[in-house]
Amino acid sequence: MIRKISSRGFTIVELLVVIVVIGVLAAVTVVAYNGIQQRAQNAKTQQALAAWLKGLQLYKAENGRWPAGWNCLGEGYLYGPTGTETSGVAQCRQTNSTTYVVENPSFNVTMKPYIGNTIPTPAFVTARSTDTLWYRGLMYAYGGGGTATDVYIQAAYAGAITCPPVGGVTPSLTGAAGGNTACYYQVGYTTDT
Repeated sequence: MIRKISSRGFTIVELLVVIVVIGVLAAVTVVAYNGIQQRAQNAKTQQALAAWLKGLQLYKAENGRWPAGWNCLGEGYLYGPTGTETSGVAQCRQTNSTTYVVENPSFNVTMKPYIGNTIPTPAFVTARSTDTLWYRGLMYAYGGGGTATDVYIQAAYAGAITCPPVGGVTPSLTGAAGGNTACYYQVGYTTDT
């Protein structure tokens, strides 16, 4: 007696259903991954910002004044993204076509006793409102912002977000550019004693 073996395969409809299901799962995964990556960048920036706020407040308490200057907060900043940047200088802000705020290693050395041995470094999110106005990471400004007496930190966050309060400081001014968000945290005034 000879047995007949049935060899039934998948129909085209079954294959199409499987392909559609795989495509939907892949799309959901990509969207979820992008959201996770953005939240991770922003969490890193918030942690660095909280550490710098605390360090600056400790510096002020010990010295009776805020540290002077405009400085990038953290280490490892990149060159400007526009091709008009000053060659060989790591920057966190371009304020116009010729003015840059740069990473200052001596500022980090000055602040080390107040922030610990590891320099808190933000995610290097870059946002641009024009080719000659952009920002990334964290920037400390002594005198500037709304008035010449403001002392503030500007943080660049990934995506269009609502600026979060950090370290007990609510952002005083916000702005969006290049799909990202800039948040300004006023920490004091140059006239504080």
